[in-house]
Amino acid sequence: MRPSSARRRRIIGWGFEGESFPPSPQLVALLERRVGRGAPFPAADPASLQPPPPQRLPELPVTASAEPADRLAHARGQGLPDVLRMRTGSLPAWPDAVCRPADADEVEALLDACSREQVRVIPWGGGTSVTGGVNPAPGAGPVLTLDLAALSGLRAVDPVSRLATFGAGATGPEVEAALAEHGLTLGHFPQSWELSTVGGWVVTRSSGQESLGYGRIDDLVSGLEAVAPAGRLSLPAQPGSAAGPDLRRLLLGSEGRFGVVTSVTLRVRPRPAVTTVEAALMHTWADGLEAARDLVQGGARLTMTRLSDAAETEVAMAIGLADTFAAPLVRAYLRLRGLGPDSCLLLYGAAGEPVDADAELASARWVIGRHRGIHLGRRPGRHWLSDRFRHPYLRDALLDGGYLTDTLETAATWSGLDALRDGVTAAITGAAARASERAAVLCHVSHPYQDGASLYFTFFLTATGDLDRDVARWAEVKRAATAAIVAHRGTISHHHGVGRWHAPWLPAELGEDAVELLGAAARHLDPRGILNPGVLFDPTDQLEE
Repeated sequence: MRPSSARRRRIIGWGFEGESFPPSPQLVALLERRVGRGAPFPAADPASLQPPPPQRLPELPVTASAEPADRLAHARGQGLPDVLRMRTGSLPAWPDAVCRPADADEVEALLDACSREQVRVIPWGGGTSVTGGVNPAPGAGPVLTLDLAALSGLRAVDPVSRLATFGAGATGPEVEAALAEHGLTLGHFPQSWELSTVGGWVVTRSSGQESLGYGRIDDLVSGLEAVAPAGRLSLPAQPGSAAGPDLRRLLLGSEGRFGVVTSVTLRVRPRPAVTTVEAALMHTWADGLEAARDLVQGGARLTMTRLSDAAETEVAMAIGLADTFAAPLVRAYLRLRGLGPDSCLLLYGAAGEPVDADAELASARWVIGRHRGIHLGRRPGRHWLSDRFRHPYLRDALLDGGYLTDTLETAATWSGLDALRDGVTAAITGAAARASERAAVLCHVSHPYQDGASLYFTFFLTATGDLDRDVARWAEVKRAATAAIVAHRGTISHHHGVGRWHAPWLPAELGEDAVELLGAAARHLDPRGILNPGVLFDPTDQLEE
């Protein structure tokens, strides 16, 4: 039984029914000042949305559902235009049916039948893609969505080697609940953790919020199994190998184009007794960036660092941290220390036995102090830990209030981060200004490495309530921001993946020959091109579909 089975997934919007994260009055007031007032975006009752008649499917070896509710629930991912289209019921394409294979043999049989009959297949894990990666594309021929929820559960544990094998459909809570019974953890906590799956993490090269301590999913995969129309790939767990190119890495980030991942063997570790996050205020973004780099390059044994710029720091206070700064004595103390409107919030965490975590945090405080950081204690960190998986709910509440919000992410070397941040921010505000509008842009640094870090942007626009207009405005901002990322030598995705929406820019990052090489591998494993067509390799701009 999946731990989330008692909580019903929301069909339109993020997360589970009955849960929300409404904007605070402080945040609404801030947005009114920064971007103005918008029109609430309409939201239809899912029961009122009727799909077009399904295209005829051939006889399949596994029962397929063509129920309208099933097709609607699998029609789009979780990107902003996905949610806008779902709220209005205006979808360019629907899956014609949904199959739920019980094991790898049924996946193989389904892919064999679909390849023979030229049925397009979309592998579906948690459906949390924000890059168009699970969206059916308009076109001739039926579309079958392969929901992998039944390929779940803990398959095996090797406590000596610290390895655990899971079905690809296992969600984050299921993974941690199963490992907790063995005193273990994976430590992989993307913001989509409650909904996303092991297979989804693998095929999009996910990175959890505590990747500094636990590693990216790339680091955590020891072995895996996948099924493709041309056959199976069984790559056993190995601590290291020089036996040719690493085919595990070929499937990492493959986004369903090379096959359907069915099980994954992961590197796990003992479950920490405590996870503690502390906060500091830095005088400037430059101070914070230097502190974060110093921590990582100096070998601090932290699980995470997260530096918010001044704009995001203001929003963080508006959505939950305001009480940290509310006391007059606290505000007076911060002013006395020279902290003004340019100050930036730095969160940093450690895990393990309490004495060990405290020692690491004390060491980090010393480094941060060298960069003029002012220690704020653990209260902001507790706020962040308690709310971190609730933040995506804010988007739906803001749509109800007349605001569009979305995110995008990239990564670059430390020496290139400032120019990249400035370039993307200017691109987003410039795209809005060309439409005589204003945009609020926030940014934070997370997922740091020895040689660089990721930048995660959040932007806000007013909503008009008109689907085509709002999707077009979002698309113009997205194009401008992605072009700026490429121009400043950032990666087109640090952890969201390529999907449909980033695919036109993949050759700019990898080169045409590299993309052709990957395409050749896809054609070998999927000769008739039925798996997730349009994802990863398609140069067509699909942002407004």
